[in-house]
Amino acid sequence: MTTNTECIVIGDLNVDLIFKKISGFPSLGKEIISGDYDMVIGGSGGNFAAILSKLGIKTAIISKIGYDDFGRFLLDEMKKYGADTQRLIIDKNRKTGITVSLSYERDKSQISSVETLKNLKAGEIRLEKFEKIRHIHFSSYYMMDGLKAGYEDLITEIKSEYRGITFSLDTNDDPQNRWESSIYKIIKSVDILFLNKREATKISGQSSAAKALDKLSDYVKKIVVKLGREGHLASIDGRIYRGYCKNKGNENFVDGTGSGDNFDAGFIYGFLNSFEAEKALEFANLVAEKSIEFPGGVGSEEKFRQIRELFISGTEQDRRI
Repeated sequence: MTTNTECIVIGDLNVDLIFKKISGFPSLGKEIISGDYDMVIGGSGGNFAAILSKLGIKTAIISKIGYDDFGRFLLDEMKKYGADTQRLIIDKNRKTGITVSLSYERDKSQISSVETLKNLKAGEIRLEKFEKIRHIHFSSYYMMDGLKAGYEDLITEIKSEYRGITFSLDTNDDPQNRWESSIYKIIKSVDILFLNKREATKISGQSSAAKALDKLSDYVKKIVVKLGREGHLASIDGRIYRGYCKNKGNENFVDGTGSGDNFDAGFIYGFLNSFEAEKALEFANLVAEKSIEFPGGVGSEEKFRQIRELFISGTEQDRRI
């Protein structure tokens, strides 16, 4: 089995059930009403793989799902976006993970059932026959309990098999709020690190995004701290970049789910197409800002049409977008 896959995501894939147009926040014993909802691809890894594939870089997802309706839904949806699902592990004895998300303009609240994802182990991952693979992206470190003991050996094995391959990591949140220091072993092994402000300050033990960036840049050459509507702060090969959102007022806001995953995919698209750092960050910002105008973490065909149109008008068009 050979493929033209260039990027592999190892991490979380689940169903997202997103409630929108919500007034207020639920409290114990009370019910609130949502004006609309969507069932879509979920999980940082699933979003990233689908988005990057749709942007033009064929991406495979290695994760674990159940043999159920939710699992079949995810297989169908990932294929629609052009993602490679051949390495997905289907466990007939477990349920596909699901996240219920309450989406507000400022942020979101979520509850997840992801025991199947947490059961994925490094020994189950097979990378043979990926002839064109150039990049590996790890997602949701704190959620993937079964992989934690195997990340270092897995990275070493992949590097020995694929010369010149690069790695990125988006830790995502720690649901247990432990922020284990063992993550530094992984951070030192990757080329690119994506964090939001909370993750950056918690992992580094620093009080601000700038201080966190300064500390963590001692461990990884390329690090981006995503600041939501405030833009991003990045250290790329020793140079500091500060980017700002053009749509700071969140005009045309529909759903903020997965905006960080969109940023990651946009940046990796630029990175793998040899964009200069500033251009890659600008494109990542564009993809993330456009994502909030559409439901779900991945979005519709119209979203990607608008990204292509805006990118063409703002810079030289890459042949694959």
